[in-house]
Amino acid sequence: MNRAARLVAAVLPLAGLAGLWAISDHTYRQGTDWEVPIMGYDPRDLLRGHYVEFSYDWPGLDEARLGQPLDDLCLSGNAPFITRAEPVGDDTALATCPHPLRANPAAVYGRESLRQGRLYVGQDRAMALQQQLQNRDQRGIVTIRQRADGSFTPLAIRFRSLTAEEQAARDAQSERAEELLPPPAAITR
Repeated sequence: MNRAARLVAAVLPLAGLAGLWAISDHTYRQGTDWEVPIMGYDPRDLLRGHYVEFSYDWPGLDEARLGQPLDDLCLSGNAPFITRAEPVGDDTALATCPHPLRANPAAVYGRESLRQGRLYVGQDRAMALQQQLQNRDQRGIVTIRQRADGSFTPLAIRFRSLTAEEQAARDAQSERAEELLPPPAAITR
């Protein structure tokens, strides 16, 4: 009997860990995958690990709302393509949304988790991403998995070439930024 008790005492924690892992894995695999354009990259920080930090560029979210709190979003479109991400004002409206997203206060970015994200990658991949992120003629796309409760997880990052429209918008923005810069100071002798 003593031997059986020891065996159960040794196996029970392992079975519990295996069960927790299976539940966690099942939850991770549930949900709808969406592709979200991103901007504003910081490819990695050697002191804290390898990851890509980015800002979500939600389609349809106008710039006037960028300074306002963003706690909830309702996604529209056919997965994986988002046509519009619209802020939701209350829980009733969020409950009727077919694809809700909620900011996670416990995440790395807390209440800003709908604005900023982080995707962990291996060291070799971080170096390759750093080079791709510096190419102004590419657009970063992050795949997120959105679950029914509104939580979401960034899964992967990929790149595509900018469309002609995106290139024109980028160039116009660069021109506006240059116009706002003060002229260089004159050198006098």
